[in-house]
Amino acid sequence: MSSLSGSLDVTPAQRPSTYALSVIVGLSLFVVTGLTFLVLPMAEDLGLDDSTVQFALVAPAIAALLVVFVAGRAGDMLGERRTIIAAGLIFTVGAGVVASATNDPSVVVGLALCGAGAIAIQVVALSLLNRVAPDGLAHVRAFTTFGMVFPLAFLLFPIATAYVLGIANWRWVPVIWAVGGAVVIVMSFRLLERDRPVGAPGEWGSPILAGIALATGSRMLQEISRQERNLTIVAITASVCTLATIACVLILKSARSPGLSLRPLSGAMMRPLLFGIAVIALIQILTYVTIALEYFYDMSPLEASFAIAPAQIGAVIGAKLVASRSIRVWGIARSGRGLLLVTGLVMLLLVFFQSGTPVLFLIMVATLFSLTGVAALTVMNIDIMGRAPEGSAGVVSSFRTAASSLGAAASMVVLGLAVLSSVSASDEAADVDESQLEQLAAGLRLDGLVGCIIAVSGWAVLFLSARRNRRNLRSDAAIKP
Repeated sequence: MSSLSGSLDVTPAQRPSTYALSVIVGLSLFVVTGLTFLVLPMAEDLGLDDSTVQFALVAPAIAALLVVFVAGRAGDMLGERRTIIAAGLIFTVGAGVVASATNDPSVVVGLALCGAGAIAIQVVALSLLNRVAPDGLAHVRAFTTFGMVFPLAFLLFPIATAYVLGIANWRWVPVIWAVGGAVVIVMSFRLLERDRPVGAPGEWGSPILAGIALATGSRMLQEISRQERNLTIVAITASVCTLATIACVLILKSARSPGLSLRPLSGAMMRPLLFGIAVIALIQILTYVTIALEYFYDMSPLEASFAIAPAQIGAVIGAKLVASRSIRVWGIARSGRGLLLVTGLVMLLLVFFQSGTPVLFLIMVATLFSLTGVAALTVMNIDIMGRAPEGSAGVVSSFRTAASSLGAAASMVVLGLAVLSSVSASDEAADVDESQLEQLAAGLRLDGLVGCIIAVSGWAVLFLSARRNRRNLRSDAAIKP
């Protein structure tokens, strides 16, 4: 990472692109933040069965993982601006398909297109932001502004989606998505920097196979986390993941110009930082806190969204203020791992949760977790992208997204089993008995302890890696003439 003594602030030339990328990424989050509210009225209107509903809920995520490496490759080779425009078009078409859907396939295909377009926008936008503000305090300010987008979207869009569904037909929601996609295209044309010269051509097989391996591996972990897991699905996804990984490795070894280069990961601290990103995603507790709000305090999903709003506000503050301040005081490397350690200590508060604990306790824990966790994530994003080699920011952004996705998938197995095994998705809060509630409380307490241990382990990996890197640098300096 370059020294912070570079540009002192985001310059007037950098500012429009920074804000434009933040808005563009925010619009791409329409689907992931609102789908949970949309799927039920859509299913009732179209007569979708339970299996189709479940598949519709995961279709955007599966499609996103399939193209995550292709998106990074396209951004590096074809240009970020062109790729974002193409992804915006895919997103818009997908939203239009959902808005006009009349059967199961059209719903699934439309949502998959939305998921693929959205992740491509997010991966490439992060890469382009790295080029817009490459170093110094301008880099920090741009990335902390960008980091506020995700919690703001998760704060506002679910509530907005629920409001629209309360006053209009469900089809208006994907229509709004389509309008957002059109805005992405227009903003990209007018406000984003023109693409630099395209990179050298190369094969596309390895990015595609890597995406297949990532998607099937994540799907396997998701199936394992279910109470009524389907062993056939586990076996199929495990087999496909293994075969895709082997084929990808063979291509990487034989290709003269591989499309998915691992060389950017060979830099000092890059792999430990990606591990840190995965750890933050793995210990994410907001989903489980939301479940607790619904079952212990008899909240509807919408009421739980309102109750969790302070946590999203805390995440916004963490991304901008806490991340910026900690970098100024302790520097980027120490801030990232220090904030991860504090996040783990915050999770220990969950060991005090009981079935009769006031709701404010859970909201406080969720808020503190979001404050420190998103701050840590923002700082690590700054560190990772600051280390991306010239011409490889798209690939690095893809690996960053993949690390986060794998961490989130592993979370369902590591933390989710303790909570989800106590209640079924089909259980109504009023039908859950005292023994189930006590199991749920015990699951949250266990998650707090396990999450803290994982966070401390992540801190230790980063600390030891940084110390080894400093020792290597001193050794290299000592042998130079």
